[in-house]
Amino acid sequence: RDMGVTFTDARDRSHAAYARAKTALEHAPVPDGALRASVFVAPGDVIPGVDADDGFLRGHGTRTSMCGTKLIATTAGVVERVNKLVSVRGLKSRYAPETGDVVLGRVRAISGKRWKLDVNARQEAVLQLSAVHLPGNVQRRRNDVDELNMRGLYAEDDVVSAEVQSVYSDGAAALHTRSLKYGALKRGQLVRVTPTLVKRLPQHFHRLQLDTGEEIEKGVNDVEILLGCNGFVWVGAPSSATAPRETEIRREPNDVIDDLNAANESVYERQRENIARIANSIRVLAELFLPISPPAILDVFNASAESGMAVKDMLSQGFLTRVLEREVERRVASDP
Repeated sequence: RDMGVTFTDARDRSHAAYARAKTALEHAPVPDGALRASVFVAPGDVIPGVDADDGFLRGHGTRTSMCGTKLIATTAGVVERVNKLVSVRGLKSRYAPETGDVVLGRVRAISGKRWKLDVNARQEAVLQLSAVHLPGNVQRRRNDVDELNMRGLYAEDDVVSAEVQSVYSDGAAALHTRSLKYGALKRGQLVRVTPTLVKRLPQHFHRLQLDTGEEIEKGVNDVEILLGCNGFVWVGAPSSATAPRETEIRREPNDVIDDLNAANESVYERQRENIARIANSIRVLAELFLPISPPAILDVFNASAESGMAVKDMLSQGFLTRVLEREVERRVASDP
């Protein structure tokens, strides 16, 4: 708390200032009691709190010592305990699918009535033809014609939002898009971050209102963000995924006419700038290894706009230092 952090110039590129801000952040108080109780270990560290007399079960990321009475970490991460099972969850690792997770994936292959998607996991996820809506929301059995028209729904390199329906025995995820909010994503960009930075939330689809004054009711400059549990974050123009049910008509999924209109609909210059600034705000949080959430993204967005920082300069050393300073001030102020 007495580190003396006094950085005010958002364009300061001093590596020494950045190092001092990072040290201050590491020593800043953590208001969340759950985070305060977390134990971080490095490879070779002895995991504290493990008593051989009481017994323990060795989980992922651990090994027993030569004498068999101590548990040693084999990876860098956070110690997790479930009854007697002790494991280490890596800070940077591949996504481990869980049923009910909202994920974003890129189509890599189409074959055998299924799409194979890259979801940042150890194996590609599978989206069966029977797990998607047909054009017009027709409810019937899929036939050979539907299989031939699969590329009309999702083609290679398309970004798709989906939900994990189940997990196969080999660890691969089975996805589905049987909802109006899931489907192909267009008019935006995909940002890839470490999966551990994206927490599981009640809502992963958000529409950020960035308009001011009379433009608030129009929403022409709004930006939608889709936070995938697998570390894929979509930033783009608002679509049916985040449309308010009371004020906007939500289209039927994979409606061909609607897709053509959306593809031809232009994105205004200011909205494109907002999309790029929001995407770089997410990259800033990922660079500093800070949790990614809508409030945190908006805080970085506002900080860059208030300081007059250009979008292309948001990943500079000076602005990263400024974000660290704001995080230190926030943690110090929230400390009881």
